[in-house]
Amino acid sequence: MGRSTDDPWLPARPAGDRAAWDASSASGPRWPGTTVPPLSPIARDGAPSGSRPGERPSGRPGRGRFRRLRTGSRILAAYLALAAVVALVAGVGTALQPVYGSLSPWHGIAVDDVRSAPSTSRWAVDLTRTLAPGAPPECVRFTAVDAGQDLALVRADAAYAYGFSENPICSAVPAGFRSRIVLLDAATGAVRWVHDASSGFSAGQGVGIAWLSTFDHSTRVLVRAQSISLAVTQTLSLETGKVLSSTDPAPWSQEDRFTATGSVVAQGTLSEDRLTYTYTLRDADDLRRVVWSGEGNQEATLIALSDRLLLGTDGTEQIPLSTGRPSAWGPAIDTSLGVVVRDDVVYAADTSGSGVTTQARAGFTATDRTGRVLWRSGLALRGSSSSTRSCLAVSNAPGDRLSCLDYRTGRALWSAEVGQFALAGSASGQHSDDVYVLTARRDSRLVALDGLTGRERFQTPVPTGAALVAAGTSAGYAIAYGRSGAQSTAIALDLSSGSRLWQYDSTLQLGIWGGHLVDIGRDGLARRLDD
Repeated sequence: MGRSTDDPWLPARPAGDRAAWDASSASGPRWPGTTVPPLSPIARDGAPSGSRPGERPSGRPGRGRFRRLRTGSRILAAYLALAAVVALVAGVGTALQPVYGSLSPWHGIAVDDVRSAPSTSRWAVDLTRTLAPGAPPECVRFTAVDAGQDLALVRADAAYAYGFSENPICSAVPAGFRSRIVLLDAATGAVRWVHDASSGFSAGQGVGIAWLSTFDHSTRVLVRAQSISLAVTQTLSLETGKVLSSTDPAPWSQEDRFTATGSVVAQGTLSEDRLTYTYTLRDADDLRRVVWSGEGNQEATLIALSDRLLLGTDGTEQIPLSTGRPSAWGPAIDTSLGVVVRDDVVYAADTSGSGVTTQARAGFTATDRTGRVLWRSGLALRGSSSSTRSCLAVSNAPGDRLSCLDYRTGRALWSAEVGQFALAGSASGQHSDDVYVLTARRDSRLVALDGLTGRERFQTPVPTGAALVAAGTSAGYAIAYGRSGAQSTAIALDLSSGSRLWQYDSTLQLGIWGGHLVDIGRDGLARRLDD
């Protein structure tokens, strides 16, 4: 009987000697030889040459070809397919992995990476009793200046005077309670030393610390202490707290100005008859000696670099600390929109005019310490500026677009539409080059931008007024005051996704001291937060 064309097509049965295994010829499997018959060439019409008329091709020419491959080739193909699948899965897995920075900590101090809800079991120090004996703990706030890894210089401030307390009892705190400084090891809670600046004043005068900074690679401390009418500037040893140099007590008023960088110490003073304004330049190594003195405008620009003073009236003069001889530095510096000083390079908005007619123009200029202009930016940029780890962040006039200028060339690395924002910058201790932007909308948000491309990495809601103050390797810390029914609130965020890790509400104050989270309660005790 002939085969019906409606019957399913079946391939010809292979010859028996080509069977992979014959049960009648062996008790175990017999592997085929290495000789493989040649494949039939494919005709142009797609049917194998030499096929019988009426035979139905499979429609899948590769299927038969694959079946006739050597066993080793098939195993190799299977391994290659498996490797491709593994590579695909690994690629997807890598894309889903969190990405954190690997740079050294910004500003040189590593910050704790606290990813789970913190405890306060490490240590506790009664800072109120140490710094402000006799003052009610709720009436005191503390200001800290990092002095190296783990170390913080801490002074006390009046909560009532700064609007942090509404309790009337805080308006009458003991005289002189703000005159002390402690060097605190924030890792262990040990108080290294205590310095009382009131020793340079007459007994009974209320003395407060008005300036506190470190210099000379954080080996020395510069302190300015003031009573109601007198002021003293001192240099201390960071190791011992001992006074190394000091000015004599001198009259001061609310119109006085003060700034310092490194050994450059500058002050502006209004005369007692209020007719002249005098600027002085001193060396922190010998504060009794006046390096330079001269009259100037009370509103003059006053910028201290590491080795000279910049004083701007009609244009800007430079007074080197080594010679005390003034010389021209450059045009007037407009400080109304902020000035960034980085490695003794001054970044400021361009200006026109001089004196009282000085006004900002479009663009920004970078000028080195000698007055040499390094670059000028494009005129499309006009707004405020701030320092980040990777670039100079500048805004446009409406304040809704952020541009990132290369510190060396002034070239715009990227620009991003971020909406109205309150501030932009980097966080102390961060290991990435990200730029963090705090929006100024009613629903405040923290936006993280890649410092090299401007690409948005994440945005997350934060309490109004919160700012990212510090960052560890994978966790960043935003602190807000007067939120969530507490005096201050810390929020920890994952630096890859922006997701909230935990929230901690303090009864009084929170801070990052020497790279460690510190909570000060209403009992006046400072406690380290850690997981």
